[in-house]
Amino acid sequence: MRPRDVIELLVLSVLWGGAYLFTRAAVPAFGPAPLVSMRLGIAALLLLPIVAYRGSLPQLRARPLALCMVGVPFTALPFLLMTWGALHITAGLSAVLNATAPMFAALIGHYLLKERLGAWRSAGLVIGFAGVLILMGGGGVSWKTSHGPLAVLAVLGTALIWSIGATYTRRKMAGLDPMVVTAGSLAAASLSLLPLAWITWPATPPSTRAWAEMAFLGVASSGIGMWMYFRLLDRIGAVRAMSVTFLSPLVAMVSGALYLGEALTLQMLLGCAVVLLGTALSLGLIGRSAPKVQPRTAT
Repeated sequence: MRPRDVIELLVLSVLWGGAYLFTRAAVPAFGPAPLVSMRLGIAALLLLPIVAYRGSLPQLRARPLALCMVGVPFTALPFLLMTWGALHITAGLSAVLNATAPMFAALIGHYLLKERLGAWRSAGLVIGFAGVLILMGGGGVSWKTSHGPLAVLAVLGTALIWSIGATYTRRKMAGLDPMVVTAGSLAAASLSLLPLAWITWPATPPSTRAWAEMAFLGVASSGIGMWMYFRLLDRIGAVRAMSVTFLSPLVAMVSGALYLGEALTLQMLLGCAVVLLGTALSLGLIGRSAPKVQPRTAT
């Protein structure tokens, strides 16, 4: 890769790793539904002009129901679950658990699509989920509230739903510009959450800092981040672009420790390393299996 591509990958890892940090920081002020609806709406507004510039607006208008299918159950719901989970667990733990999405995708491909896993990818699944158990074992995990274990299940559910959504998108949206699918699904997700956001809007006005954190999520993490990701896909290919998956959890853990004072324990670092090793094996990025990269969801 050229130095320019390496720099962009590092910047993208900061934007997407920072998403977990600022979600954890902003969600107590806004609540899950208002934060997610505004964040995804801002991102959609940033991406739609790019769709227009690419001449892809006819594709957007031609598949509204299909885009709503991707946007509501496979975008709005997982973002809502992940953001609710951020109320109860650390940013770093959220990021590591979300990195299990490729492992769920491998299981779905094997059992539903009859895709052969092979020995290396099967080993990756065992190793990756063992990493989750390492994260959960003992007293090395610092829960933010008593709902911490339930929040872990919510974030793992997020990873599962995103992997199902990636499989659905790959099969049902083939031929569409990926930027159209992303912008359209983000817009549908934001609009679908507006009623819930209105009902649950916080009684106490969010602080200026919380508004700035929300703006970072919408503009930088979801809007600019997705635009950069598609640029990298075009230049360096999907397999290399997926390396951001392994950098984002590290960014989230370190930034969570620095910005929010979250604990960074040896158990968390070990669990993170084991999960990411399992993810790499299940993707076929290491070992003897051919790479089978799943589409990346918005972060």
